[in-house]
Amino acid sequence: MTTTVHIDPKLPDPELEAYTLLRQVNSIMDTYNRYDLRREGLTIPQFTILNHATPEGIPLSEISARMLCDNSNLTGIVDRLISKGLVERRPDPQDRRVSLICLTPAGAEKLRSIRPYHHANVSRRMRSLSEREVQQLRDLLRALYQALQDPPDIERHV
Repeated sequence: MTTTVHIDPKLPDPELEAYTLLRQVNSIMDTYNRYDLRREGLTIPQFTILNHATPEGIPLSEISARMLCDNSNLTGIVDRLISKGLVERRPDPQDRRVSLICLTPAGAEKLRSIRPYHHANVSRRMRSLSEREVQQLRDLLRALYQALQDPPDIERHV
């Protein structure tokens, strides 16, 4: 005996609803972060680059891979950080074709002053969830992230 499953068209597909909620939560958090960082004279991408940069330097291509964007999208952002004295661009001693993005002492100090405030704001915004729920959310998002890193072959051809 086969059972036919009827889906009420008024009820959203759970996957689609979860996806929509994830995008909406991300948008709201970005809005809050944009507002918080504006007071520090930074944009979200600038703050993200500062968080990836090290005093020894990291290739721009590695930063762009971590941020899931193209190098060309970050060049102007890095230039603005350079003009603020927060990072500098140096050639990689191993490969002169590669630019390393190096955190300056001023950039390191800026991060030291922003991080506690940023972390406190994120924690405050997550407070509607219990510690256990936050851990569950983190674990679920990690699992989804990992699964999306290597999509099935069928998705590669769509």
